[in-house]
Amino acid sequence: MGLTLAEKILSQNAGREVHAGDFAVFRVNLCLLQDGTGPLAVRQFRKLGFKEVFDPRSVVIFLDHAAPSPKAELSNDHMFLREFARETGCVLSDVGDGVCHQVMSQY
Repeated sequence: MGLTLAEKILSQNAGREVHAGDFAVFRVNLCLLQDGTGPLAVRQFRKLGFKEVFDPRSVVIFLDHAAPSPKAELSNDHMFLREFARETGCVLSDVGDGVCHQVMSQY
């Protein structure tokens, strides 16, 4: 049986043929953070002692799920993510720039 589209894409990235159920290690070429769970990821990143992102152009931070922010806690999260983007050089897709699930294909 032939490979599925997902298997073909993953096989190309892995440099070997992979199938459903296989374990494989892949190079992450694009990472999406959004305002709902992004602050949790950044806090863990910092808790682990990391200061820099390997390739800041490959990390896109979206402020789109709670935009404009309906409450103070989410506004604080937006400021927190903007600060992280400034510190690390990650790409920031700010409020009004579009929804991550649609805009991500541009990166």
